[in-house]
Amino acid sequence: MGLLDETIGRIHPLDREAMYKAQKRWDDLYVGVGDLGKLEEMVIQYAGVTGEVLPEIPKCCMVVACADHGVYRQKVSAYPQSTTVGMVKSYVDVKGASANALAHYCGAHMVVVDMGINADMSDVPGLLHRKIAFGTKDITEGAAMSRAEAIHAIEAGIEIAENKIKEGYRVFTVGEMGIANTTASACILGAFNRWNAVEVTGRGTNISDARLLHKIEMVQKALDVNQPDPADGLDVLSKVGGFEFGCMTGVMLGAAANHCMTIIDGFNSTASAFIAKALSEESVQYLMASHLSLEQAHRKSLKAIGLTEYIDLDIRLGEAVGASIQKKILDMALAVYKDGTDKRTRVAERAEYRHRIRKPWRLAGFMWII
Repeated sequence: MGLLDETIGRIHPLDREAMYKAQKRWDDLYVGVGDLGKLEEMVIQYAGVTGEVLPEIPKCCMVVACADHGVYRQKVSAYPQSTTVGMVKSYVDVKGASANALAHYCGAHMVVVDMGINADMSDVPGLLHRKIAFGTKDITEGAAMSRAEAIHAIEAGIEIAENKIKEGYRVFTVGEMGIANTTASACILGAFNRWNAVEVTGRGTNISDARLLHKIEMVQKALDVNQPDPADGLDVLSKVGGFEFGCMTGVMLGAAANHCMTIIDGFNSTASAFIAKALSEESVQYLMASHLSLEQAHRKSLKAIGLTEYIDLDIRLGEAVGASIQKKILDMALAVYKDGTDKRTRVAERAEYRHRIRKPWRLAGFMWII
């Protein structure tokens, strides 16, 4: 049994007893029942993930998976492919990208991994090297990668998650970098949901109307040429996906197998969530959505997989930016949940206070009752 199959075999439904007790604690806190709305939902889900009724605020690891795409040659993006290299160097060298700032903000350890950048990155310090190939093949002409490469990509993500879990990390935020990857995610989501290219294709990096029409044609062509099987997650990944999608899928599966949570980011990581679900139905229970991307099909994609976004800030980036904000919101929800006073304690404290201040005391020979 390989790592992928072994990991899938360890994914089980959430701990319902822990979730029930977490709901009971919320009901007993000195706030109105349901007054904290979705903050309560976050904590209850996290309790189910960990199996702990009073979980600690977790250490977070941000994983940014990077790879290039052969479909770039079809001119579906407004940016040159070299942008991938430039952004990756900004993560690990300059450390001045939005992803770095948000990782610092939410207290996350940042892992940047080369899954298939179309350049020699071996001399770039601080980059985790897991390159499978120098980019995928052009999906408008055939499969993006072999089935073996798809498994390799997922298992790389599993290994990253498991190594970080051994270091005490309990929540993962996932993001990606790779020019033309929204073309691949449109194909992935179209395949799983049987949506056509018009329904699922968005502007990505804010491309023009003319380029959007061309991108729609390329997405439909890729779906028609490859005929990915929505019942087979590996088939979808290998035919129309990308190496970074495999890595993010692996992080999700590895986290779920170890009772840890993954906070997904935008459109691309949502596509990986569909792959994870196809491989393990229960893995979705260990996922938390974050923001609503500007990609037109993101809202219905989240709905289709059974998740709901918590924030809507018109974010286009997919570098775990929205997931980082959501991690901070989760931390705040856990802080209220853990530190809040329950009603019974509050009533007892008030009774003790009333009893204490009514005790008699003496001053200058007189007895006073207050």
